[in-house]
Amino acid sequence: MHRMMSLVGMAMWVALVVALAGCGGGEGPGAGSANVSGVLTGALTGQGDRPAALTGKITFSSRSRTGWNVDIYVMNADGTGITRLTHSYSGEGYPAWSPDGTRIAYGAQHGIYVMNADGTGKTELTDSMVDSEPTWSPNGAKIAFSHGSGTLDICVMNADGSGVTRLTGNPACDWTPDWSPDGGKIAFASDRTGNADIHVMNADGASVTRLTRSEAYDRDPAWSPDGTKIAFWNDRTGDGDICVMNADGTGVTRLTRRAAWDAMPDWWGPH
Repeated sequence: MHRMMSLVGMAMWVALVVALAGCGGGEGPGAGSANVSGVLTGALTGQGDRPAALTGKITFSSRSRTGWNVDIYVMNADGTGITRLTHSYSGEGYPAWSPDGTRIAYGAQHGIYVMNADGTGKTELTDSMVDSEPTWSPNGAKIAFSHGSGTLDICVMNADGSGVTRLTGNPACDWTPDWSPDGGKIAFASDRTGNADIHVMNADGASVTRLTRSEAYDRDPAWSPDGTKIAFWNDRTGDGDICVMNADGTGVTRLTRRAAWDAMPDWWGPH
């Protein structure tokens, strides 16, 4: 019976991941999403390198460790001390640290939840299986997230789940939001122009501006700590690569050049 419930939960979660991936025309983040809290001085690229001076914590979702369920884990930034935080028969992913590192927001089968950093105090914020990809405002007062099925919109709510407001609304997909360090803007991916490009808008949804103009797919924007640049994922070369650009969309530079899929950048550093 438990195995059957796990399969049903996984199916529901995979359906959401597929919906997200369908908007971008590429592979979705799925169960491998990770979010860094603390100083991460090197990239864990899977090439066998483990920088010595890594501190802080990384939260991530994993399917392989439990076989059927997708759950949230936390580990030290050097890969040690892996601890499972959630134990469910559904799927849970897209974990995001609160700015002060005390809480983790995440997407689950029935909506967006928040819990303490040790996995206690789980609280439901939204009651919809099509809510996902939460991201905290820099002051920790609000959470932006993607909402929808078939098409996606960016919404924002208070950190306690109240005051849900839709910021975008068009017959396209808007997803993977990321707050600017000053809290004034939100970068996001959108296919409103025919394929996925990086856009930016004011935190209230006004003044949407397209930043990238590529025939490839651009998604997963991540602001630099000083707010002057944005890193993002693209498939300009057929493989997923990480690029960086100025916050106004100029000066696009490709950072990774590997025959592999590099995606979901997350930028941390002193403000």
